[in-house]
Amino acid sequence: MVPRVRRRSLRYELLVCGVEGHALVGTDAAEVTIADQPLVREIDGARWHRCLRCDDWVVRVIPENPQRTHVETRDEIELPARGPILRDRVVLRLIALDRGVHVVAFGLLAVALFTFASHSSALHRDYVNIMNDLSGGDQGASQARGILGYFSRVFSYTPAHLIRLGLIVAAYAALEAVEMVGLWRNRRWAEYLTSVAIAAFIPLEVYELSRGVSAFKIAAFVINVLVLAYLLYAKRLFGLRGGHQAEAQRRQELSGWAAFDRAARPSP
Repeated sequence: MVPRVRRRSLRYELLVCGVEGHALVGTDAAEVTIADQPLVREIDGARWHRCLRCDDWVVRVIPENPQRTHVETRDEIELPARGPILRDRVVLRLIALDRGVHVVAFGLLAVALFTFASHSSALHRDYVNIMNDLSGGDQGASQARGILGYFSRVFSYTPAHLIRLGLIVAAYAALEAVEMVGLWRNRRWAEYLTSVAIAAFIPLEVYELSRGVSAFKIAAFVINVLVLAYLLYAKRLFGLRGGHQAEAQRRQELSGWAAFDRAARPSP
């Protein structure tokens, strides 16, 4: 039996392995040698593999039709992200998902603005007729409140104004899309781009909150502040906490085979 070892709760390695599966080597090898024991061992007719990500020892059957003679060498193995490096990648992908929501929302808004601009007269006429029918009079559209009243104000803009506004919204959606892709791929430039974009829009969000407070505005403001604080502090942007050099040294210390060997768990 594999000895029980007390582990930290909520490890990112376990979460990722639970979703993607364990990162194992030697599952298709015909032979396991003494040199392979840090990664693969055969005990009592069973083959145990050490996960390259979470360090768990996982039992697998010995392959009846192996595809290779020996277990992969370290030069052939690409170590997966683990520890704080994996945590950073997970957090960045969560931020990328948040950017993705923005892309969809602003993309749909841009499409709506362009649609209104190209069919402004016809849509305004249909809107007025519908509101008058609902209210039973000729003042239905002008007296509409809430979201219907918002549509009434939208129709007051000229098509040229709506097109300019649509272009601005589309450009912002494109910017968010670039941030999303870069953060998902763990690119350093995307961290800088996202932090600059968030910092530039925070004054606008504060202004919007000063005009009126809503749960949506507060949630958006808090999320953006937290994302900005994380990027600046944890990722050491703009020279904070040693800047890029300190971050590169940290990544080097926490990745590679040296870090993998330091994290060795008891074997089965």
